[in-house]
Amino acid sequence: MFRIILLGPQGSGKGTQAELLSKKFHIPNLSMGQLLREEVAEKTVLGEQIEEILCKGDLVPETVTTQVLKKRLSQPDTQDGWIIDGFPRMMAQYETFTFGHPTHVIVLDIPRKETIQRLYGRLTCDRCGMIGNVYQGTIVGDTCPKCGGVFTKRDDDKPEAIDRRLEVYTTQTKPVIEAYRSEGIVIEINGTGSIEEVFERILDTLSL
Repeated sequence: MFRIILLGPQGSGKGTQAELLSKKFHIPNLSMGQLLREEVAEKTVLGEQIEEILCKGDLVPETVTTQVLKKRLSQPDTQDGWIIDGFPRMMAQYETFTFGHPTHVIVLDIPRKETIQRLYGRLTCDRCGMIGNVYQGTIVGDTCPKCGGVFTKRDDDKPEAIDRRLEVYTTQTKPVIEAYRSEGIVIEINGTGSIEEVFERILDTLSL
């Protein structure tokens, strides 16, 4: 059984590799942002609380994100494993994530220069959150092939925000990686090259 957390700097390809691993192992691919959006869309009590927080422009607190994730991991389709894309990102989230017990934490490493180039070319569907990259040829046109939404550039993928995001990764997410490393479950993967090459490296490391 695989319970995999995928971490790495923004633009490292976490979402793409999470999707490939999900299809390979037939286990759900969970994105915290998508889970929060779904909770809001379902208009649950928790979803209404999240919507109120977001409308104020505030960050969703760890106590709330943890409730959403715990609820999702209690569903039947996660009992044979799961993949979580980009969570936990900070020590406060790591400390509250006491119920998942990942088997592997895969860290995608890419040089800073490549991270910046990838983020410049990244677009996100405004409806389902699918991510593609014009430089990597994963996007053709402006329309999302999954849901028919429109690809747009997120505010945090604009040049002025990229340096700040990379600094946040260094100061907040790397301590999480070190905490998982002390548990002996971190696998570091060279994230450069084609999507297929990176995926093969992950499978080789997992001995598949």
